[in-house]
Amino acid sequence: MLKPGGRLCSSVWAGPGENPWTTIAVQAIAAEAVLAPPGPDGPGMFRCAAPGYVSALYEAAGLRDVAEWDVGVELVTDSSAQYWEMISEHVSLAVAALAQAGKPARERIAKAVMARVSTYEQAGRVRVPGVARCIVGTK
Repeated sequence: MLKPGGRLCSSVWAGPGENPWTTIAVQAIAAEAVLAPPGPDGPGMFRCAAPGYVSALYEAAGLRDVAEWDVGVELVTDSSAQYWEMISEHVSLAVAALAQAGKPARERIAKAVMARVSTYEQAGRVRVPGVARCIVGTK
């Protein structure tokens, strides 16, 4: 329970268009495998992405001085291969979809993802951008 004067802060991902660090892989996977779209009220990484969505929840819960702002982030890896390894082994949507794809499809997906991600290479590192939205309110 939040005490009077206490602050609540959270962060969510902004929309898919602002987060190529994840959408690059999802688009490549969707070209080769069937991805069930998340329901509007089901879990999903962009469920709370709409500007004002979480702020409205905070206000409905009685919080005041609610503010939100976007913060640029980067997924930084040493190579496009390392990026693919991280995404394909640790992002649940990718892991589930790849488990259902055959080996040739997985190889095509990996090749497509690494080619696209390599466009973000700078000074020997791959830096794929994203945006998180921070929200804060006071009880």
